Amino acid sequence: MLAKAFVIAMAADFARSDYAKPTLIRSRSREWLIACRWGPDGEYLSIATAGPITEPLALVAPQAIAPIHSLVGVLVSESETQATSTFLLVRQLPAAIELAGTFFPADGYVLLQNQGDVHLVCKTRYSHSCGWLDGKEIRKDIPDPAPYSAEAMSWHIEATRRDWIGEFIPGSRPPERLAIRATG
Repeated sequence: MLAKAFVIAMAADFARSDYAKPTLIRSRSREWLIACRWGPDGEYLSIATAGPITEPLALVAPQAIAPIHSLVGVLVSESETQATSTFLLVRQLPAAIELAGTFFPADGYVLLQNQGDVHLVCKTRYSHSCGWLDGKEIRKDIPDPAPYSAEAMSWHIEATRRDWIGEFIPGSRPPERLAIRATG
């Protein structure tokens, strides 16, 4: 069963495509994500990009990753028997929610699965205008973007949890770490 609250790092494969033709993949990349689930019933999920993956296997997330762009989802269903939770992504940030990183308004869904480890599948598309408010970047939803707008695209994301020093899952033990010996 998935925890109702956590902060984890994930290694993600991104496929980017056109807003109007989400099946037409234009580019691919590997990036770090930070996934955070919270709320009284675990009803919120944020997924933040946290920088490119530079090592081929990416078994452990870098210590210093931090949220850059954040998608937010609201819980729509859960299955204890299948150990899955499904979230709908939102185009307007729910009231009283503050995020690390810049909020990305988006349409789509996130499927979280826990079958031995946490796995995430996200299909989304977004369109926004960029601006600044009180020294912080903001992005506002555009419901009908112009064709081939640079701020309108689709993302296909598949990600798997990786060990990370910043991980938090209530009630779980931190993973065993190898001791580092000082020589001198």
